[in-house]
Amino acid sequence: MLLLGVAASADAQSKPIVPNCAPLGSTVFPPDSGRVRAGDGALFRSLVDTATTNLSRLEMHVTTLAPGKSPHAPHRHPHEEIMIVRSGTLEVLQNGVTRRAHSGAVIFEASNDLHGLRNPGPDSATYVVIRIEPHDLVSADANRCHFSGR
Repeated sequence: MLLLGVAASADAQSKPIVPNCAPLGSTVFPPDSGRVRAGDGALFRSLVDTATTNLSRLEMHVTTLAPGKSPHAPHRHPHEEIMIVRSGTLEVLQNGVTRRAHSGAVIFEASNDLHGLRNPGPDSATYVVIRIEPHDLVSADANRCHFSGR
C-alpha cells in the first residue's frame, strides 16, 4: 500500500497544476482593455487567459513590435496559434520557410512546428495572437484565469 501511495504522489507532482477556471462566456474585449507589459521593442496587451467550455486554455493578446524586432526567438510548442495582422508587415518563419504577412493576413502555427516572427519595418506592426489548447493537451504553463472582457 505504501508503495502505491508514493507512486501516486510522484505522478501527481510531475503533472502541471491547472487552475479550475469557470468557462469563459460570450464577451467583448474593448480596445483599451487588458494588462499591458513592455518588452525589448515590443508591447504586449493581454486580453484573456482562461478555460472555455471546449478548451482547457484560450489565451489572446495583442502585440505591437517596433521595426526590426521579434517578440522572442523561433520556438515550437504543442498548442496551436492563430495570428491576425492588424497593421504593418511581419516576416513569418515556419519550418525554415519565411513568408510575409501584411495587414489583414491570418497566420496559423500548427502544433510543434518551428516558428517565429519579425517586423521588417519601416513601421511598427500590430497583431492579435490566439492560443488554442484542447482539453486533452497538457501544458507546462497553466492558464491564469484572467480576462478583460465585458
